[in-house]
Amino acid sequence: MGTFVALVLLVVGVVVFTVAAARVMKRGRSQDVAQWAEANGWEYIGLDPALAQRWSGRPFGIGLDREARDVLRGRVDGYEVVSFTYTWRAGSPGADTRRPGLRRTAHVVALDALPGEPVVDLSPEGLREKWQKLFGAQDVQIDNPAFDGQWLVRTSDEVFARRALDARLANIVMLPDFHGSRLRIEGPSVLLWRPGRTDVTTLTERAKRVADVARIVLPLEKGPRFETGGKIDGFGIPGLT
Repeated sequence: MGTFVALVLLVVGVVVFTVAAARVMKRGRSQDVAQWAEANGWEYIGLDPALAQRWSGRPFGIGLDREARDVLRGRVDGYEVVSFTYTWRAGSPGADTRRPGLRRTAHVVALDALPGEPVVDLSPEGLREKWQKLFGAQDVQIDNPAFDGQWLVRTSDEVFARRALDARLANIVMLPDFHGSRLRIEGPSVLLWRPGRTDVTTLTERAKRVADVARIVLPLEKGPRFETGGKIDGFGIPGLT
């Protein structure tokens, strides 16, 4: 057997082994998620194509081969919540699909509701966000130095955003559960997501935080009568809850 043939067989073997190992790891992760769901009273769905198309803001609406995997549904503090690993490939429709981009993942925890208006998007203020602000990117400031320095706020309705971002919500999103995550309110839908696959070790707390946010902002959407928002059990700010 020639050296070249041996080298080709070796490369092919490595590729086959890598693909097989990746499939085994993916199957193992899904089994872990399904076992967690059974033990914690959630329903394990697996794949749900509709979820990958439901929202349009990042991380949705970009890239190719969008999928929602390891879908879980449960009820948390009276709210229907969905959790899933969202995956997509870098690229755009019409591009050369023979060279697919890197597959990316995000763990999404959201109210299981169709999105709408108004939209309020909170993203951690990193270097990119600071540059965007320098060049005129929208950022709603609420005169809370800690909050304003940590979050970049974009919205379709600044009046609503300022009502929603009262002391309760501003303090909640400063908690460790939100670090490294992005929060978006889209009408009756509230999403909390961050890069990476589903992490069941933090899912319960993240789902509770989504419910906390919903308890404040959803009543605001029903009109001025509810402008003080809702009460969050176990999270007290003197004079506000």
